[in-house]
Amino acid sequence: MTILTVLGGGSAYTPGLLKALIAHAAELRLDTVRLYDTDATRLAIVGRLGKAMARAAGAFRVETAATLEDAVRGAAMVLNSTRPGGLAARRIDETLPLEFAIPGQETVGPGGFFYALRSVPEALRVADAMDKLAPGAVLLNYTNPSNIVTQALADQGAVQVIGMCDQSDEDLESLGHALGRAGHPWFRCNGLNHATWFSDIRIGGEPLGPLPAALAAPASYDEEHQLRFAYSLELARAHPGYWPNSYLPYYLYPAAFVEQARRVGPRSDVVAASLPRYYDHFEEQALLDEPQLRIYRGSAGFGDMAVNVIRALLSDTPRELVLNLPNRGSTAAFDSDCVVETRARVSRHCIERIPAPPLPASFESLAAALERYQRLAAQAAAGGSEAQRIAALAANPLVGDAALAARMLARARQAYGELVGWES
Repeated sequence: MTILTVLGGGSAYTPGLLKALIAHAAELRLDTVRLYDTDATRLAIVGRLGKAMARAAGAFRVETAATLEDAVRGAAMVLNSTRPGGLAARRIDETLPLEFAIPGQETVGPGGFFYALRSVPEALRVADAMDKLAPGAVLLNYTNPSNIVTQALADQGAVQVIGMCDQSDEDLESLGHALGRAGHPWFRCNGLNHATWFSDIRIGGEPLGPLPAALAAPASYDEEHQLRFAYSLELARAHPGYWPNSYLPYYLYPAAFVEQARRVGPRSDVVAASLPRYYDHFEEQALLDEPQLRIYRGSAGFGDMAVNVIRALLSDTPRELVLNLPNRGSTAAFDSDCVVETRARVSRHCIERIPAPPLPASFESLAAALERYQRLAAQAAAGGSEAQRIAALAANPLVGDAALAARMLARARQAYGELVGWES
């Protein structure tokens, strides 16, 4: 029996994931998709919808679990897609750093660090449960900040972990849309999650080529994403042959993102306001013999990325994917056991890392700083002392000072309260 467990199964993202799994059900040959979430109400809604969707398609069985232990027991793969602390904590991630004139973001900077203090302990608890109840199972991590969570799991070593993020594809698909070019992108990459550089880019099978003199972000982009695109374009022009991950501008142009966030307000408020609409739709469709899923959170990228990794892990034929994995020689830019974002060939037999291209020389010092921060943050979030938390936060390039880090952590204790387990 092949069981896929989805942690965070009550999320508004999950129906989109189930839709993608159902579309490839014949190839995947899953027996059961098991959902677990600490929000029992939302889990019940998504569970009813998922059962109806799978039943109508004649696909796998969908079931819900009441405890983490029941969720992972006997699983072949566990997809970690949780948000410890929920949107209430995310709002603090996005707003607290602004008090110190630093961008507020759930993966980059102090916001990402505070998120790691919540998500890493939970991820390690999942790995412990899998080690006991699902020996040999693979942990697919989609929980942010992906690089720090995956690093902590790799350091712990209890289970095989694969970190996933669809941002690379999303960035280059958006570049293709801006250029008016169709087709899936192919590229090489080097760096850390949300801090990568792409090169040898092909869109629809054709080389990227020189960028036009004028290039605007896709019309669907909100103001923050337009800003990220504009700065990405500026960086690409300064580094011919490369395109940067759209999160890199937070490190390089922080003042612009602070001003924008203070003026527009936190993204988490927009997300929170949208959720009732999603769950109303899920409840409505769950009552039908043939649900018609029209809306769910996220793009198809979330479900597609997860399905592509699962397809590869169950296949004899290798598939090339961009994953977050311990380096192990894929690039000389980072230590061997540092989790990097790299291209790899994946099958049920092995994961073969493909040598990465060089980084732009101008990025090497920032890359080294981000690697040090990633390692220290993973250790601190896994149960470090207050001194370790201060040192890790100070290592973040957007903070860079121990006294400032100490003040931010003191403020964070007030803001997050029991949402973070402060005592090691």
